[in-house]
This record gives sequence, structure tokens and C-alpha cells, in this order.
Amino acid sequence: MRQKISVFRFFHIITLVLFLTFAIIFFVLNFYNARMAFERESTNLQEHYIETQKGILIAQVDQFTEHIINERHKAYTKNQKLIQMRVNRAYDIATQIYEKYKQTHDQTFIQEKIIETLRFLHYENGYYFITRLDGVEILNADQPEMEGHNMLALENHDMASSIQQILTIAHNDKEGFDDYFWTKPQNDPKELFRKITYVKLFEPYGWVIGTGIYLEDIEHDLKEELANDKERLLFNEESGNYIFIGTWDGISIAGPNQGENTYNLRDNNGKYLVQELIHKAQDGGGFVEYVTPDSTKQDKMSYVVPLYGWKWYVGSGIHLKNVNEEIAKLRDTMSKEMQHTFFTIVIWLVILSVLTWISHLYVGRKISKDFAVFIDFFDSLANKDKYIDLSKVRFHEFEELANHANTMLEAKIFSNKHLEQYKKIVSSSDDFLALIDRNYTYLAISEAYQKFFNKKQDEILHHTMAELHGTQYFLEDLKHLSDRALSGENFEHEMWVLSSYGKRFLHIKYFPYFEKDGDALPIAYVVSARDNTEKQANEERLLASEKELEFLAHNDVLTGLPNRLLLSDRIAHAIENSKRQGGMIAVCFLDLDNFKKINDSFGHSYGDEILKQFALRVRGKIRHCDTLARVGGDEFILLVENIKEKHEIEIILSKIQTIFEEPFVNKAQKFFLSASIGISIYPEHGADGEALIKNADAAMYKAKDAGKNTYLFYTMEMTVASYERIGMENALREAIKENQFMVYYQPQIDLKTHELIGLEALLRWNHPLEGILPPGRFIAFTEETRLIVEIGAWILKQTCYDVVALHEEGLFKGTVSINISGVQIEFSDFLRTLKETLNETKIDPKIVEMEVTESFIMHDPERWITLLREMQTLGLSIAIDDFGTGYSSLSYLRKLPINKLKVDMSFVKDIPKQEDACAIVNSIINLAQNMNITTLAEGIEHKDQEDYLAEHGCKQGQGYLYAKPLSLSDLKSWIKIHF
Repeated sequence: MRQKISVFRFFHIITLVLFLTFAIIFFVLNFYNARMAFERESTNLQEHYIETQKGILIAQVDQFTEHIINERHKAYTKNQKLIQMRVNRAYDIATQIYEKYKQTHDQTFIQEKIIETLRFLHYENGYYFITRLDGVEILNADQPEMEGHNMLALENHDMASSIQQILTIAHNDKEGFDDYFWTKPQNDPKELFRKITYVKLFEPYGWVIGTGIYLEDIEHDLKEELANDKERLLFNEESGNYIFIGTWDGISIAGPNQGENTYNLRDNNGKYLVQELIHKAQDGGGFVEYVTPDSTKQDKMSYVVPLYGWKWYVGSGIHLKNVNEEIAKLRDTMSKEMQHTFFTIVIWLVILSVLTWISHLYVGRKISKDFAVFIDFFDSLANKDKYIDLSKVRFHEFEELANHANTMLEAKIFSNKHLEQYKKIVSSSDDFLALIDRNYTYLAISEAYQKFFNKKQDEILHHTMAELHGTQYFLEDLKHLSDRALSGENFEHEMWVLSSYGKRFLHIKYFPYFEKDGDALPIAYVVSARDNTEKQANEERLLASEKELEFLAHNDVLTGLPNRLLLSDRIAHAIENSKRQGGMIAVCFLDLDNFKKINDSFGHSYGDEILKQFALRVRGKIRHCDTLARVGGDEFILLVENIKEKHEIEIILSKIQTIFEEPFVNKAQKFFLSASIGISIYPEHGADGEALIKNADAAMYKAKDAGKNTYLFYTMEMTVASYERIGMENALREAIKENQFMVYYQPQIDLKTHELIGLEALLRWNHPLEGILPPGRFIAFTEETRLIVEIGAWILKQTCYDVVALHEEGLFKGTVSINISGVQIEFSDFLRTLKETLNETKIDPKIVEMEVTESFIMHDPERWITLLREMQTLGLSIAIDDFGTGYSSLSYLRKLPINKLKVDMSFVKDIPKQEDACAIVNSIINLAQNMNITTLAEGIEHKDQEDYLAEHGCKQGQGYLYAKPLSLSDLKSWIKIHF
């Protein structure tokens, strides 16, 4: 029987043959691949290097041509602005002459004056022209012989068309630019040059005033500057690479042979190289190769592009010799590297072969010795829970392996026992518990876990996580968490999970489960989850509340604009920026004029909507870097940053004022508003935010005093006025607190019977330093600060008490006239105050006469008519004070429920001496008689005034002829003496 070959010997032989075959094939293939790779890399290197050099040339030439285009555009734009400024100057001169003489001279004189003035306003390379809209040339300072001719009838149709074009611009757009071709002085009249022109229509005469500049003049200096810009032309000093420029006629502008005509220049091969460059540029540009015409006779490659507008070609080049030398150096370096790599591969291949063969022999011998041991070991493991009988093992080594196998089996049985116990614990827990093995398979779950996913137990147990949750969700959201736990990490995690109850927020804990202490990796892990959806919702609501509180702390609730706190912070930040960067900032205080009428007439909901619309409109007009803040009811502050001159602020404010051109609309109700604006500037008007806001506020009040609907910049005088106003306001508040006000009374007399028929209550201030002050010294401040509301209520009550006392004492049985300020009506519930006073003082309403000024009534006559009628229903009489000094409408006067007209003292003082005063007084008296209204004349000081008034039908009077205003005690004495 033939002896069988050993499997290990066969394994050795086969391994040796395969290794040698592999080594030879590996060596041959690597050498071949290395050689081919070298050839490819050499070719690619050459192509890449050349393409890189071409790219550098293209980039440098394109960069230079882009620089030329940018400079042309800058020059074009600059000269556009220049000629526009010149035309505007001429237009202003024409307007000034027209306005100056239009009332005193005829039109011919004015027209000649304008023409002759503009004729002599020459400037370099330019002049003014004036053309009527019908084409007739009025002024042509350069070609006066054209004046009086119709330019639309020029023989040159291109020029006539150009005239028609600028006339169309003036007619349709009033002013604008045009670009056309025109003759140039001292040149062939048939030769036309491109020209930029700006025209503007002078409407009084239908003239088109304009001037222009030739594009050739603009670009002449630019071309010289570009040709001499050595820094840009020589872009690589080491290689000597440069930009060359030439004209299509062959003139070299920059580069070799500068200033010479090189059109017929040939290289050493006889090629007309400049002509080739020009033709390549005219065809759109590209690369040209040639031999340099100098002594070096080097091959060169140049890239050239056209500038069609100037008929230039611009280019740059490189010497191919340098490129070839660099490529040769790189190829030589790569060849040496390849040889070095080849020898390195051979050496390492030999070493690796020896080491591999030695290792193979050693490992094969070990395998042959232990082979039987491993067979017995795996057989013992295959018996599962059956231990190996050690009595059947003969050799010590096998006995050791059997002991290890029995130990592993014992640990496995122990682990399975504890695993079953853990499954019971997991299944009985109220938490969402699950035990998951290394294959992501569920081994045990709690009842709560089962209910959470609304699954039966057999639908989860022994199924994988991918089967329960879906493969995509498992891979994207769950697998990385499981892998962390299976790597032995304890950790916690929170996430949203889709359950049978909907989307829930879970707090999850991961615990690795080790088979025994000391194991490197767990055999499974436990996941424990709690439903924290409500807690998460509460935390999110709390976070939202905190964000809302943060917003409310720095922003206005109604408009969402920054409030005063945030504004102060931004002003401080803007001031710091201004200190570092220079420039100014402006603080603009905006107050809506008469806004309170909207709230009073339509309610605060209307007013709030208008404020939101106002904020939205203003934000649409300001820049993103500016801040609009709301600091009061109808008060806003605009912070304008990064400004260099005041006129920039005026531009922004002019845009803001345009928002009032359209009405504000709420529920089909239209409201036309305006705003008074005060401006302070940093650093001129203040060094901090508080000072800037204060001074802007002062300027705003000055704007209101100037008639509202305007803006004013802060001046130092405003601060002085503000301090005076603040001082007066403080003194008035102190006077209210210390009861320093008094009521004086001036008697009213019947002009026929000379009986005392009434009193007028007049306010006096018993100033602690200046004594008794008349209302002219302070009443305007009380109305401006609205303190008149409180003072007026006090006057009303005190007068009623005084008159009731006089009636009870029997000294006086007539009426009392009490003045009402329009501010009391605007800013308080005056009717309520009046009713409460009448009830409290128990005065008879029939003896109370409410006196209002004509000017206040005409502010809002419809409202006053309603208010006065309500007063009459209470039993009071109504008198109109200072009649004749306002702008009364007779239609409204007819509707007013009034009982008495008081003729102002300004008319009374000039009767009977001045006829015009007499005529006015007679008209007022006649008007009142026709309307069955009583008349009372104020300021009677002389007997002849009294006689005249009584003779012409005036019923009552008051003035110094009878008595000056008296205190209550002096009045009692006066009554006792005279009546």
C-alpha cells in the first residue's frame, strides 16, 4: 500500500510554490505598473505644468483687463456726476434770474439775461447749450452760428437724431443722461466722436439746458496712466514676466519697443509676430507661439486678448525654454525616485519571503501538535450542559483543557439561571424595561414596555429592534445608543419616541449586563425608560416664558420695537463705535401731532393699530443699521449711526415724512397724521445717551411750537428754554401743593341801568417772591404742561363756593363767568368734573356761565357743539370770549348753543376814535342782536367808550372804568360802597 503524504508536508510544498509564484507575479506587475505610472505621470506633469503656466498668463491678463474696465467705468461715472453738477448749476442760475426779474421785466429781457450769463460760463473742454423743445438752438457757446437754427433739420442725420433723442428725454423725464456721437471742435466736421451729455428742462420757457464731455477726452489720461503703471505691468520680477499692450495699428504702448510701430516686426522664423498677436486678439483672443526676435532666439508662448473699445491688444508671455527645463528636472527627479522604489521593493520582498517561510514552518508545527487537542475541546463543548468525564482523559494536557471546558460550561449554566431571573424582574416592572442582547434581539420586556408600544409579548420577544421600530429608524436613531451600552458604557439619554399614545418624550437609562465580573464586554444591556412628556412640556413653556420676559424687558409690547432700556444700550454702543471709527450719530425724537384725538374719539384700539402701522412704515424707510424705539404713548426715538454729514440725516427724515402722504387706515376709517421731530447729534450736542435724548426732546418741543409737522436740530437756546419751562413747571406744581393760587373777580355792569349783574372769575398766583402774578405770566405753561386740568378744577370749585357765599350774604345776586381752557376738554373728563362740582357746592347752575375762547372752539367745532349743548342741559349759560380775534365760521356760529358774545378789548380800546374799530364792534353787536344773543364789551376804561357801546346796542360791559379784578374781600368792600 502506497504511503500517504502528510497533510502538513503537502501544505508546506503547496504554500512554497504558491508563495514563489505570487512573489514573481507581484514583482513583475509592480515593476510594469511603476514604469507605466512613471510615463503617465511624466506626460501628465508636462501637460499640467504647461496648463498651469497658461492659467497664470490668463489670470494676469484678465486681471489687468478687468482693472482697465473698472477704471473706465469709474472715469465714466465721475464725469457723469460732473456734467450733471454743471447743468444743475446752470439751471439754478437760470431759475434765480427768472425769479428775480419775472415781476419787474418782460420775458425777452429775462431770456436774454439767462442766455448771456450762461454763454460766458465756460469750463475746460466744454460749454453750455440751450435748445427749445421744438429743436431751435437758443445758445451754442462753441458754435454761435448755429443759434436760431432748427437742429432737427441738420444735414447730418445722426446729429439730428441725437438732438431728437435729448429733446425726448427732457420732455418725458424732465432731465437725464444721453450718450451719442457729435462733431468735435478743430476736427473734421464729418468725423463724429462719442459724447456724454446731461440735459434738464427749464419749464418756464420750454428750454433744454445741457452740456457734455467727449469720451475720448475722459479716456486720454486714463490710457497714459495705464501705460505707465509699471507696478501692474511687471507682475513677476523674478521671471521677468510682464504685460504688453499695443494698438491694432502696431504701436507698442507698453512692453518692448514702447512707442514704436512694430506692426511689421518678424521673429527669427520670418513670422509677423505682432500681426499674429493682433489677429488673434481681433478673433477674440488666445495663445500665440513664436521665436523671440532678439539675440536669444528663444521659443515663447504669449496669451493675448482684445480691448475692442480702444482697439488695443493686451497680453503676456512665457519662455518655453524655461518650461521645458523645469519639466526635464521634474522627470529626472521622478526617474531617480522610481529606481530607488524598485530596489526598495526587491529588498523588502526578499526579507518578507524569508520571514514568511520561517513563520510558516513554525506555525505549521504548532498546528500539527495541537490539532487533536482542539478536536477534543470542541467535542466537549458540543455536549452543551453535559460535563466531560475526566476519567476518560489520559494525558495531562487534555485533562487541563477538559477542566477549562467544564469551568466554561459551569459559568454558562450559572449565567442562564440568572438571566431567567432577570427576565422575570424585567417583565414585572412598571418602568419601560427591556433586556436586549448583542444581536439587538429582545430577551425580556416589562408589561409597561409592551403597553407603551401597544404590542403583544410575542410580537416583541425574540424579535430584533429593527423589526419592531423599522430598519431606517433603528439605524439612524437607536443603533448608536445600543452600541454604546454594548461597549460597556452606563449613560442616560432623552429623546422623542412614537408610541401608542402618540409622540412621547422619554428619559432613558442604559445599563450593560455582564455575564460575570471582569468580562471585557457585556452579553446584553438593560434599557429603563420614564415618560417625561409633561415635564418636558413644562420646561419648554418655562423656557418660552423666559424668552418672552427677556423680549418684554427690552422691547415694546405693542409694536415689538426696542424700548428705552434697549435703546440706551444701543446708543452707548453706537457712541463707542463712533469714538473708534469717527463720524457722527443722530438721536431723532419723533412725536405724533394731535394723536390723542384718535384715542379720545375712536378708542385706544384704533390708536394702537395706528401706532403699529406707523412703526412699520418708518422701519421701511430707515436703514438696517438704524434703530427705531418706542419710548412713550406716541413718542418714538430713531437712532441713526455711521453718518458723516448732517444732510444724510435730513435725507432719512425726508423719507420718513413721506409716510404721512398716505392716510393711516383702520376699519375703513382714514387718519391723516404728521410728526414733530427733534434731532441731536453726537458729539456736538451731547456726550452720552441721556444728554442726546434730552436735547432731542427739547428740539422736538421747539418743532411743535413752530407749527408742528416739521423737524429741527437742537441748539443751545432750546436748553435754556427747556430749563425755563422745567423751572416754571416745578414752581407751578409747588403752587398747587402750597395753595398759592387765588380767584379774583371783575364786576360786570348793565350799560343802561349801571347795576351789578355779574362777575368774571380770574386766576391769580400769589408767588412767594414776586407777589400777585396775572395769568399772562404763567397760564401758557399750565396749558402746555396740562397742569391747567388740576388748576381749572380748583378754580371751578372755589368760584362756586365763593359765589354761593356771596348769595347767602345777600351782597350779590347775579351770575358768575368761569373760563374753560381747551386743554381741560382735551385731557380730562370735564363734564364729570363739572357735575361733581355743581353737586358738591350746591350752586344754582342758572347763575353759572361757562366762558370759552373762540379759537379753541374752531379747532374742533363739531365736538364743541356737542359739549356745549350738554352743558346747557345742566342749566348753565355759555359765553364766547375774545370774539372777533379768531377765524369763526358763521355757519358754525349759527349752530353753537351760546348765550353771550364778549367783544374783545382789542376792539373796544380804539372806539369811538377809529372808524375801523367802530365798524367791527357794530358788526359784532348787530350779529348778536340778529341771533338774539347778549353782548358784553371787555376792557372799558373811558366814559365815551361806554356811551358809544350803550348807544349802539351793547348790553353789558366790564373794565377798569368800573373796577379792576378784586380779591374776594376787596370785592365785598367794593359792593358795599357802590351798591
